[in-house]
Amino acid sequence: MNRSMKKDKDKFTINILLNGVRMPLIIPREDEVIYRNAEKLVNKQLEKYRKHYSQRSMEEILTMVAFQIAAIAAKQSLFNNEQPLVETIKELNEELKELI
Repeated sequence: MNRSMKKDKDKFTINILLNGVRMPLIIPREDEVIYRNAEKLVNKQLEKYRKHYSQRSMEEILTMVAFQIAAIAAKQSLFNNEQPLVETIKELNEELKELI
């Protein structure tokens, strides 16, 4: 089996429902849980903002939801940034090589 056939085999189509809109997505098989959880998160936030801001337009609600999820992602990225740790380990490795 060549590489492109394997890549295609590792992907499949899922259908997600966001704000009443059904969307088929072609995703890597190993990422299905991530996409399903994202669907749940968006729909949960939509419902929360619809109830709390019922007087707002759907465009405003969708904007608030997008911003809320972006803030969650930014916070997660901030706390999971491993780059400084990787750099420190590389520096320590270099120091150890010099000592040996």
